[in-house]
Amino acid sequence: MDADSIKLISLSDELETSHNLLVAGFGALQEIDMGNTFYHLPHQLMASGFERVMKCYISLVHRGRTGAYPDQNAMKALGHDLTSLLDEICTSHFGGTSRPFVRSDHEFIRTDHVARECIRILSLFGRFGRYYNLDIVAGSGKNPVDPAAEWKELETEAVDPIPYSSSTEKMQRDYYPRVNAYLIAKMERVVRAIAMQFTIGDHQDPDGLLGKLAHWYANFRNLNDSELGETDYRRSVHILRQADDRWVERSDQEILASGWPTRVVTREEASFEWPFRCERVIVECRRTFFAIVNVGGFMFALNGAARSHLKVPDPHEAGVAILGKSIGPFIEMALKIGSPG
Repeated sequence: MDADSIKLISLSDELETSHNLLVAGFGALQEIDMGNTFYHLPHQLMASGFERVMKCYISLVHRGRTGAYPDQNAMKALGHDLTSLLDEICTSHFGGTSRPFVRSDHEFIRTDHVARECIRILSLFGRFGRYYNLDIVAGSGKNPVDPAAEWKELETEAVDPIPYSSSTEKMQRDYYPRVNAYLIAKMERVVRAIAMQFTIGDHQDPDGLLGKLAHWYANFRNLNDSELGETDYRRSVHILRQADDRWVERSDQEILASGWPTRVVTREEASFEWPFRCERVIVECRRTFFAIVNVGGFMFALNGAARSHLKVPDPHEAGVAILGKSIGPFIEMALKIGSPG
């Protein structure tokens, strides 16, 4: 096998690695809540994933223009600053902007404050913040960088926590999923903008290498604006879905004939943000305070009492409800129909 073929295989492997790191990082970020503040894991995964995909993309564009991949000096000169890498892509490696869609994404990654803050903080983590605590211990002469603290400030800036701060349940159930979904949507759009360049960037690519490797990021490239922030990347959800044969399944007829108070609700009639990945659900209440929702024929617990008593997952946990979209109105609905009065 010639050297160029080996390099192409290595680039393909690196793109796969970068994709898996970003997916795992977004999933780890979706796990962050009041009981899990281990930001180090998603930061490490996302920082590495972004650096790798940007360098792979720049390498492929360089190959198309010059006939050769960047050498060791050129690769080293790219550095590890994610903001600088993104700016390099925006100014020197971005094409296809005659298309309004591409031009819009290009403007977004150049100017969107929150997206660029995500990239900046991840860059700080990758370059300076990985050993924040050890730098404190060692008395580093430089001012230690705490990416987790900066990320928490960004969370507060992105989504105001005050409306959720009246109860721990609201913070846990609604605030953290909402802010994580918001930040992931921003980062997904950055990834999508890069992924689109593989196919419609109008780059010199005589050997079609960009097109050959585009499949690694097809899931990001195919995201519509309305889908940004709605993908559930959590590994725990995929594991739970594999065990769906142990979920409680009933037909609509069985649910409605159960004797418990029920109500059929559709997306069309809802006056609030619809959280489910289907158009119709059946809300149910048992023994006054066990709030249940039936989605696609499967039973899910809307509140902690139902989850504990009935041993069924909640809809966010199972991935049938979109993280960041509240199921609170359905809890209220279930408890209302189950109220004796």
